[in-house]
Amino acid sequence: MDDRPRFALARRLRATAIPLLTLALSCAPARRVEEIAFWQFWPEEVVAPLLRQFEHEHPGLRVRMRQLAWENGLDSITTAVAAGDPPDLCELGSTWVPRLMTAGSLADWTRDVHDLQPRLRGWELCSMGGRHYGLPWVMGTRALFYNKMLFARAGLDSNRAPETWDELYDAAERIQKLGGGIHGYGVQTGEHEVLFKKFMPFAWGNGGRVLTDDLTRPDFDTARNRQALAFYLKLRAVGMLGRQDELDREFREGRLGFQVSGSWLFRSIPRDSPGLRYGVALIPRPDPERGTHASIAGGEVLVSFTGAKHRAASLALARFLVRPENALALAQASMSVPATVGADTSRYYRERPEQQVMIRQLETAVPTPNHPAWVEMEAVIEDEVDQALHDRKTAAQAVADAHKRLAGLAEKR
Repeated sequence: MDDRPRFALARRLRATAIPLLTLALSCAPARRVEEIAFWQFWPEEVVAPLLRQFEHEHPGLRVRMRQLAWENGLDSITTAVAAGDPPDLCELGSTWVPRLMTAGSLADWTRDVHDLQPRLRGWELCSMGGRHYGLPWVMGTRALFYNKMLFARAGLDSNRAPETWDELYDAAERIQKLGGGIHGYGVQTGEHEVLFKKFMPFAWGNGGRVLTDDLTRPDFDTARNRQALAFYLKLRAVGMLGRQDELDREFREGRLGFQVSGSWLFRSIPRDSPGLRYGVALIPRPDPERGTHASIAGGEVLVSFTGAKHRAASLALARFLVRPENALALAQASMSVPATVGADTSRYYRERPEQQVMIRQLETAVPTPNHPAWVEMEAVIEDEVDQALHDRKTAAQAVADAHKRLAGLAEKR
């Protein structure tokens, strides 16, 4: 039998089918891609790899990322919310959250994130009345950094950090006596949103607080807060006054024995002072039998807004970013502290005991009150403490005046 006619017919059918298939594909509807507007504060090279992985796992979603600056990021966010055009997902500093929660601007994620509660710490930063208006992403705290080289020169045990106020003062005094531009303790002064984080650990560790439990009245003018401020003022005699960048520089260059600082030093010390021998410890408590090794518990949270256009997609991105492996990747790239419970047991932190201390410090750290006027309250406390640092007021006067000013702000709801 001659198969040539059959083969010729097959060739003609294939030749006809190819343009028909091309026409059919060109007429088929394109896959719809949903774009998520994500505003955040990390450098692009830190967060971009995570966003690319998210898009790989979610082919129908794309992320349009905008990097904000801490100096004016809140203004950009509040302007967008007021205009009815907020981003779908946004990173917020924890002190900004109360105002937006109280105003009803944040999406309620309570039912959608219930399963994540045991896996993350820091829910106090984005919750109110038992409802969750975000996801804790990165935790922030402060710990005690100390120079082991100056310890040795001053005859101190460089493997043992001070655990009490008296031990801290005595060690700083011995380092201060070395002279030659060496100082014992770095006392923070004159810097908004920083001084509070350096003074209040001593107040919280002494049992002090800012507001009553119901957040309706100040509870600042107390003996515990007066004692804490008196001790903070006392440290001036065995140290130096300075702003954050000045104290960090003096510490990196080996001229400062102690300072309370944050995890950003884990980035700058290896880069600027690779030979520096230093340790990190919990902030000292008042005495061995009283108080706690307190610090501030703050951080950054992921939120969506009631006016967001892609709220389901933004929640998917938020849940992706707080996954343990992704939170740890961000922490490694940025030297930050993930909100993941148990992160300190990972191999990364076991091999880096100094960074591990920052997670341990969170166990006794105190979150700031979720009051809508908190930003203004923090500024009041900083102003009064700074006046005392420059001898314009006594510790008792500064604490009393702060209490009076806080009373007016507490009424703002």
